[in-house]
Order: sequence, then structure tokens, then C-alpha cells
Amino acid sequence: MPFLLSLADVPALAMLGVYLALIAAAAFAGGSSVAFLSLTHRQMQVALSLTGGVLLGVGLLHLLPHAWLQLDRDLETTMGWVLLGFFLMFLLERAFHGHAHHTADGGPDGHAHAHHDGCDHSGHAHHRTPPGPTGRWAWCGAFAGLALHSLADGAALAASVDADARHGTGVLAGLATFLAILLHKPFDAGIIATLMIGGRTTGRTRTIVNLCYALMVPCGAAAFLASLRLFGGQQDAILGVALAMAAGAFLCIAAADLLPEVQFHSHDRVLLTASLALGLAIAWGITVLERSSHAHAMHGAAAPAAGRPH
Repeated sequence: MPFLLSLADVPALAMLGVYLALIAAAAFAGGSSVAFLSLTHRQMQVALSLTGGVLLGVGLLHLLPHAWLQLDRDLETTMGWVLLGFFLMFLLERAFHGHAHHTADGGPDGHAHAHHDGCDHSGHAHHRTPPGPTGRWAWCGAFAGLALHSLADGAALAASVDADARHGTGVLAGLATFLAILLHKPFDAGIIATLMIGGRTTGRTRTIVNLCYALMVPCGAAAFLASLRLFGGQQDAILGVALAMAAGAFLCIAAADLLPEVQFHSHDRVLLTASLALGLAIAWGITVLERSSHAHAMHGAAAPAAGRPH
């Protein structure tokens, strides 16, 4: 089957272009907005819990089923690629401390806010990995790790749009993956910006680095689309592998980085759990909409065939 996102497929390309533009804008805003960098501790944890729920739901309800379909319904192969994606994202975070969101949980001066809201970590705080280095060039490691992650996100988004479009979801193609990435990018950009501010980096340098980071997801999508043309008849398998590894990466980010915030912050346990549930509900709702759109498209395609004379 030829790759769907060709120059002739204007609607799918246009939708992907809109997604990429919005993600780039959100990432740039997250790294440059003083209001975002000044989120209170409670606001940051609520937002991270919501994002964790969306990532978890999208990984399990959207990316994983599509990967299974693309890989000829081979569950063992699909889960093997999911596991590889999970493990590679784990190694990436270990190497670069790329998702240390506690680093961004501070003011625009780069110093963490004191938790005067009765924060009780219930004895689990000593299990958390301490922040990485906070010197002048500490932001370089975070930027490297998060840039690689963003390239992978771009590939996942392009693969998701293609897989959804093939299944007739129309304007909803890739919506779930787009939403998960869109919610997450401002936090990641905020981490880099906070470390750069703490390292006394100039405003000009921060702007250039922030712009480069905002363009990483579009670059990842473009690289994935270009590379697919090299695989000929293996495009379906490559698409399935990309979706499965993206599912594993989303699960790793949610389970190893974002969702522990719900466990370790007992002072807002109900609020954070409700935010997590809302994120899961959003992911589930988008999946239901996509299935309904797919069923409608299949019904519309079948109707003319049924009306033709035999």
C-alpha cells in the first residue's frame, strides 16, 4: 500500500501541518512565558497529573491498537516493540534527566518554591531521584534529551495521522496523539528555560534555544515522512513499529515520571487523582469519537457499493 501522506493527500498533510504548528507554538510559549514558568506547586502538579492521564490513555487506547493492526495483528511482535520503546525512553530519561519536572516547579529565577501548602510526601520523598546538575551548562543535558524525545514525538504524530487517515477517521486523524504531545511540550520547554535562567544565560540565547526546541517535533515528523519512502513495501510494518514504540514511550513518561506525582503528593490526593481521571477520560473520549468517525466512513463507503447492480 503506498504511503498515505503524499503531496497529493492535501487534507492529511494540512491536518498534520496544523498540529505541528500548534505544538511548536505551545512549546515556544512554555519556554518564554513568565506566567507559565511561575505556576504554583499545586497548579503544576494538577497539570502534570492531567497530562499523565492523557499520555497513559493515548498510549493504551490509541497507539497500541493501531500498532497491532499495522503489524498484522501480531500481539507478541507488537508488545515487543512497545517494550523496546518503553526501555529506550527510560534510558533517555536516565541519561539526561530530561523529565525532571520538579526543576520547573519554581519561579522565573530558577529557584524552586518552598512548599508552604502542607505538602506531605508520606515518607516517599527519599525515593525520588534528586535533580540533575544545576550549573551554568546544566540545561544542555536537558535540551539534548528532550530534543531527542521531541524528534520521536514528531515521528509518532506523523505515524498516528497516517494510521488514522487510513482507517477513515477524517478530521480526527491523529487527534489523540496530537493532544498528548501538545499538553506535554510546554512543561518540557519550561524545564529548559528554568535551567537556563538559573545558569544566568542571556535572554538572546534563551530565545534561540527555545525556538530550536519548538521546531524539534516538526523536524521529527518531516524526517519520519522522508525516511518512510526508503522502505518500499515495508511501510506498513515501519508504521506499526513507530506506533508501538511511541506507545511504549508514552507509557514510560506517564508511569515513571508524571503519575508518581499523584502518589507522592498526599496533600492534594483527591485533586490530583481527579485530574488523572479527567486525562484518562479525555483520551477515552477522543478514541470513541475516532471509532465513530471510522464506522461512519466505512458505512458511507459501503452504501454506494450496496446500491450498485450485481
